[in-house]
Amino acid sequence: MASMNEKYDTALIGILQNEGQIAKFLDVLLGFLYRRTDFYRVMKTENDKLGFPPGVAMKLLANIFKKYENLAAQDEVKRQKLMQERAAQSVSSVQEPKLETESSKSKAAPPTSQPQQQPPPSIPLPPQTSQPSSEEKPSGSDRAAAAVTKKDAEAGGGGDTEMDVDGDNTTKDKKEGEQERLQKVFQDNPESYNGAVRDNYSWSQSITDTDVRVMVPKTVLKGKDVQVDISKKRLSVRYRNASGGWEEVLNGDLTWEVRADECMWTLSPGQHVHINLEKKDERWWEAVLVDEPKINTRKIDCSRSITDLDDEAQAKIEEMMYNERQKRMGLPQSHEQKTMDMLRQAWDAEGSPFRGQPFDPSAISVDPSGVIKMK
Repeated sequence: MASMNEKYDTALIGILQNEGQIAKFLDVLLGFLYRRTDFYRVMKTENDKLGFPPGVAMKLLANIFKKYENLAAQDEVKRQKLMQERAAQSVSSVQEPKLETESSKSKAAPPTSQPQQQPPPSIPLPPQTSQPSSEEKPSGSDRAAAAVTKKDAEAGGGGDTEMDVDGDNTTKDKKEGEQERLQKVFQDNPESYNGAVRDNYSWSQSITDTDVRVMVPKTVLKGKDVQVDISKKRLSVRYRNASGGWEEVLNGDLTWEVRADECMWTLSPGQHVHINLEKKDERWWEAVLVDEPKINTRKIDCSRSITDLDDEAQAKIEEMMYNERQKRMGLPQSHEQKTMDMLRQAWDAEGSPFRGQPFDPSAISVDPSGVIKMK
């Protein structure tokens, strides 16, 4: 999505799917260079016009390999950072209730200097309606019970009601803040840019397509060991396990329709299945599957590359950028330039009072509406 070389992905994915292995895929690419270019031809003299000096072709390959090796290392660092942050978040969510419980126990404990009193006889209490915790979304019945409680509180006094409302607002703000922090983590990972990381898959998106990476075991090395079914509103992925049976790793309804005949997938052996979903409509997805948690599309990068726009829109944007640049430099903008070109042609035309005289643009002016005035 973010790479300028992805325009070749369709052709390259077709080759990779036919060959089935990375080694064979590379053999095809280098074989093409051998058969159709001078890549493997060695220059013997300085006057040779074809080929490379000895060792240069190999060095060129090594430099390109090193380039993407460094990118892969950066991705791995980001992935490890994401896993550590998620683990830290999970640990903190478990420890917080324990700290609160110990604190409340210390406050409730009686002073040691006072004699211990005999506990009063136990009195059976009526059952209480449990309230939803700050991390749970209240159900319809819980919301109804909360409404009744609020009404009773208003009849007896407004202080408790205001406290409940403030508490709800605090919980909402905390939840939104956590969602925003988590989305920033997703944005730092190329595989979840504008998307999310889930238990067994991750996804990223642009306005036109969605990329899903479904994790598979290290034993899945060939395309024939994977089955990917894509329909306009459903996606499923299975792989062949060690016993020869098929194991389902992903199966669910898509949140929006896709163009199934234009979707593609490829296997990164022992790592993941990369699925490219072509969106039917240009929109930002909140989730890939309908049953997964939704992201906040207001917290992602909704900017569009100029190459994603049609030719007319691209031309309009380029014209606006040109006009802005000309304006800053004190030069004529596009509409002014067109008018000047027309005036230049009419300046020496038959019947013109300026015929025979040098063209002098300072003698006229053009306002933004295109009206020509004589100075």
